[in-house]
Amino acid sequence: MINLMPIKQEVEYQFSTIFENIDKDIELKYIYPITHTYKNISLDYLKEKYIPLNKIDEDKYDGFIVTGAPIEMYRYEEVDFWKEIDQFFKENELPTIYICWAAQGALYSKFGIEKYKLEEKLFGVYEHEVKEKNPFIKNSFYAPHSRNTFNKKESIQKADLTVIGESEEAGVYMCSTRDYKSIFISGHSEYQAERLKFEYERDRGDIPKNYFVRDNPENEILFNWKNHRDEFYKNWIEFIGGVR
Repeated sequence: MINLMPIKQEVEYQFSTIFENIDKDIELKYIYPITHTYKNISLDYLKEKYIPLNKIDEDKYDGFIVTGAPIEMYRYEEVDFWKEIDQFFKENELPTIYICWAAQGALYSKFGIEKYKLEEKLFGVYEHEVKEKNPFIKNSFYAPHSRNTFNKKESIQKADLTVIGESEEAGVYMCSTRDYKSIFISGHSEYQAERLKFEYERDRGDIPKNYFVRDNPENEILFNWKNHRDEFYKNWIEFIGGVR
């Protein structure tokens, strides 16, 4: 996992929780770009628990996950680690899930697909339809979104990518190459139940849609994306095992 988020322990918790519930012997290794200036995590922590991105050729992997990062309003070339991660995007041939900003960055790097600013932040949990038969998702599902930008569906289709999951309100959630080795996800099924509540309380902006019972922050959270999350990652692990 190439973890691009500032608070790395939260992402570690999210994915360790997902993979520990899959009945497979999974070893999850964390990777970081060396060209980024880190403010929210110590270099000692990174050196102890993470592998530098420029050293990944020294080991063998079955697949990658590349996380999002809170930098979507920057041009890609303005991001300090862009050259490093762009090289990975272009050279990587293993099965990979690209999430949120990483999905947008990989789509731009690989296919020249631009991102565009939304009129207002997409924030909440939305229902999605499965648009194409695929190895990962069988039925309609819910997933959280928290973003200010989007990719146009027509650009995705023009690049000969398959739209797997889509929402009328949230747009394309998941698309992939025809061989499913590159999967691009605009939302965050990996989120723990409380994550959007944390963002809402931190930012004091709009209430996340379809997240609290009756959209009331005083009520309980509707953790209705868990089944989709578990199904998707279990099936993806099965898929990459078959690619070897």
